[in-house]
Amino acid sequence: MARPLASIAVLLAVSASLTACGGDTSGSAKKVEPSAATVTPAAQTTGTNTPTFRFPPDLTVDIQGFESKDATESSVLRDASYAIQAILEAEAGDQTVETPNFKRYWTGPHGAEYADMIIGRIKSGKSITGTYRYYSATVKPGQGGARIVDYCEDQREAYDKDAKTGKAAVTTPSLSDFRSWSLVLRKGAVGDWQVTTYNWVKGAKSCRVA
Repeated sequence: MARPLASIAVLLAVSASLTACGGDTSGSAKKVEPSAATVTPAAQTTGTNTPTFRFPPDLTVDIQGFESKDATESSVLRDASYAIQAILEAEAGDQTVETPNFKRYWTGPHGAEYADMIIGRIKSGKSITGTYRYYSATVKPGQGGARIVDYCEDQREAYDKDAKTGKAAVTTPSLSDFRSWSLVLRKGAVGDWQVTTYNWVKGAKSCRVA
């Protein structure tokens, strides 16, 4: 791993804001009007086994640069992008069970813990809205045939939302909106690269963009 995995206790402690915007709150909330749901072409591929993600119209997923000329790296990055989308699909939905896409791309004890955290957020009435951006992805070898994908996330225009009222907790952009992620993926029995371990750092200066 590129960075130490956060302990289970730490992961549970931060579950309430795992994908919510980390900027300074403005103390205000507003209802976000629906717009066309968007996923950038870079996050999509064609094929008979390509997953379908269902996002609400007020959520935009912008994934750029998850590509490689190397065939193995390309498949790892593709499935890492699917793992990202599986998080957002679950966070923005209303299912109180693990979603099929999340179960497909996240596995093991850490995957189960993450699913439980998302379900906890949903049960508490929280959802997400806005634009989530992902970029600067790299792949490197891990132990026992695993691959490690490091990438950046920008949540400056991403917010928590009250699922019932549709009101977003709008925040002021800050360094805390930038996060660095590290996923450890292993190829599963059916050929998908699945996340077995993950770590993220909030307020990552290395991920800050204009």
